[in-house]
Amino acid sequence: MKWLHEATATDAAHTYRLVAHLLADPATRDIGARLARAACHEWRAAPVELLPVLVRYCGPEPGPAMIAALTTASISDEAMRVHGAAAATAAFTPYPKPRDARRCHDVPAYDSVSAAAALAARPIGIGRFLHAPEVFGALLDAGPLTFRQAAQLYNLTFRWPNRMQAVSAPLWLRHAGPGALPRLLALMTPRLADHTVGEYYLEALARMGRAALPALPAVTAMIERRTRIPTNDSTRDGEMLLDECLLRAAVAARGAILADVASAADTADAGDMSDAADTADMPSAPGSASCSDQDGGAGGLASSTGRSSPWVVESVRPCGAAR
Repeated sequence: MKWLHEATATDAAHTYRLVAHLLADPATRDIGARLARAACHEWRAAPVELLPVLVRYCGPEPGPAMIAALTTASISDEAMRVHGAAAATAAFTPYPKPRDARRCHDVPAYDSVSAAAALAARPIGIGRFLHAPEVFGALLDAGPLTFRQAAQLYNLTFRWPNRMQAVSAPLWLRHAGPGALPRLLALMTPRLADHTVGEYYLEALARMGRAALPALPAVTAMIERRTRIPTNDSTRDGEMLLDECLLRAAVAARGAILADVASAADTADAGDMSDAADTADMPSAPGSASCSDQDGGAGGLASSTGRSSPWVVESVRPCGAAR
């Protein structure tokens, strides 16, 4: 059913009606179930539309085609969120949720001393490090990295486009600062839809928070896809599951980025209100003059001794200039 991949939204609506018509007739029910399953494999909205229809016509003893269609539809997080109660009444077993292998390992706790020792035992050209987030996180919390530690983190971040790069990117941003952001995002955004590592890159964007705002259009485009992201697995259900995992990670990344943006805006608004209140409550000194009254405005930055205020000098001194 390759035509499903090229179908329009109008074609999809027609397909949903056709599935319901086929399912209503016991003689064509298996055909309708197979068509419903194929639609779920191609279109993200299909499980939400078709799961309640499948439940309605599955009967107390559904056949193999109906069970397969129900199982496929249950892969969709959104379908189970909306119709999970109805699906629970049908005689089938929902598709098993994947186990996150990353959660199966005990992660040791590191402080700056143990983290430094862990890196000292590894070469500068390190390419993989399971506990990189914990080790470099502890070091960055304690202070700046040494030259050797920074070189190790650089290799982890930029050597190969893989899971390690995704995990290390937020750490490199913490170390190198905002100037590193364009290069990091240029490496990360093309791989968001890669079913082998895309989840890791999306999780990294989530950890970067509002710094990853330039990548938001790419994340949103993933979420708003009508068809499944092309993946490679041994079964169509497996490929659909990979797409669902990427979709879940993209939704979480977008939520984390926007939440951090909103939090920063709230903090800035609160600071502005506090500053305004402090200014309003500050009494004016007798005989004080405004900036515009002193030397045409510019001289208002001078101190009472006639010399410029030290912070003014700092604000205009070129980087590295002699004091």
